[in-house]
Amino acid sequence: MQIRQIEAFRAVMASGGITAAASMLNISQPSVSRLISDLERVVGFDLFERRGRRLVPTEQANSFYEAVRQSFTGVELLKQAARRIRAHPVGTIRVAALAALAGGILPAVLARFHAQYPDVKVTVESQGQRGVEDRVFLGQADLGLGVEAAPRQGLRTSPLVPAEYVCVLPPGHRLGAKAVIQASDLAGERFIGPMHETDALWDDIDRMLMTEGVVVDRLIETQHSFPAYCYVAAGLGITIAEPFSAPLFARLGAQIRRFRPRVASTFTLLEPTAIGPTPALVAQFRQLVKEVAAEHMATVEKMLTAAESP
Repeated sequence: MQIRQIEAFRAVMASGGITAAASMLNISQPSVSRLISDLERVVGFDLFERRGRRLVPTEQANSFYEAVRQSFTGVELLKQAARRIRAHPVGTIRVAALAALAGGILPAVLARFHAQYPDVKVTVESQGQRGVEDRVFLGQADLGLGVEAAPRQGLRTSPLVPAEYVCVLPPGHRLGAKAVIQASDLAGERFIGPMHETDALWDDIDRMLMTEGVVVDRLIETQHSFPAYCYVAAGLGITIAEPFSAPLFARLGAQIRRFRPRVASTFTLLEPTAIGPTPALVAQFRQLVKEVAAEHMATVEKMLTAAESP
């Protein structure tokens, strides 16, 4: 069995015909037909049936194609690595991050990183969870900052920080007198809520409200937590959100309080598996992200503890 025979079979299955496969492989149609015939002799069963002008794969061909697809996964990852290397100028780090992390964690990371490496360019792309995963998987980002999710082939993840969500109140709101906000306190309040079609990052909030039997007045919905903080600071309602934006909006007058029952997520770092060991500059950047995230959470905890003090 020769690799060229497998490539011809794969091209026919993917394109649906000999002509399209020949174009994909940049060879003649008779050459593709001959490669398929040779492969059929090797495997010992028919791969395609002629139905008029159509070429229809047999059941055996469909089963064989699944094995071929799996065997080509490693090749596809290598191609991604090659694209990444071609598109990656020396001295550039590309980061894809959830908006909460891009705005809450990365400013301090970038300040420290550029103090050490003033000539290294860093690009930051704010995405939802799926977008972060896709950018890293496709080699369009060296590092992703996201939330814990189901494992995905082509990505390796490592924990960044566990984070409890906080209750964010408008300036001067009556609930600011409470040290800890309970779910029942939200009943009837104007609530800045997650859109139902948004990322899984917000799912636990909806589940918690349903479990607690709390009905809120959801006049505003948004996909991301950062604009939710903005709307709260403008006095438009209350939200429950990740804590990374809390220090900034506390300075703008928002009241940050601990929330119960506990809602939490584990945030993660994502890297492509196709490139092998992490490049030194990316590893240094990644370490700074971990340090700043830990410090940030310590700052938030001090804020919450101070609000609980009599």
